[in-house]
Amino acid sequence: MRKISLIIFLLALLPVADMYSSTNGRRKGYTLKIDKKTDVSSNDDMVKGSFMVASQCEDCNHGYRLDEVKFSGFDKPWNSKYETFFITNNTDRILTGVNLYIEYQTTDGQMLHKRFYPLRCNIPPGETRNVQLNSWDTQHSFVFEKSATSSKTNATPFKVIFDPVAFYLRF
Repeated sequence: MRKISLIIFLLALLPVADMYSSTNGRRKGYTLKIDKKTDVSSNDDMVKGSFMVASQCEDCNHGYRLDEVKFSGFDKPWNSKYETFFITNNTDRILTGVNLYIEYQTTDGQMLHKRFYPLRCNIPPGETRNVQLNSWDTQHSFVFEKSATSSKTNATPFKVIFDPVAFYLRF
């Protein structure tokens, strides 16, 4: 009987002993790594005080359409690490952001690359602003078909297609 009560007593002490032994060891901290490129909260500034226009449905978007924001003047010389273009706001409100796909194609229409870009901006009604982005062509192998070229380069010409997904207008 005495052995059984001793065994029960020792079994009851095991969780307590385990608790004390684990706190004496080295503490390990855990952190949550957040990829800032895909962090959803980064678009909060664009949305605050603005409403989104996201389709061609005039009844759904307070009468606004995606084609009221125009993209023009794209340029990317062969040796540049930047791309530039213009955004024109043809609405009656301040444009605070644009979400768009930029598709890069060869001159015969074959897709080279496509990327999604959420842009924050502050473009008053009826005005145009210049946008500068880091180029997708990191090896300087391509040149925009309408950009000035040098006779020394063997860069492949390409064209771009802007596909706006949504834009944001301030209330």
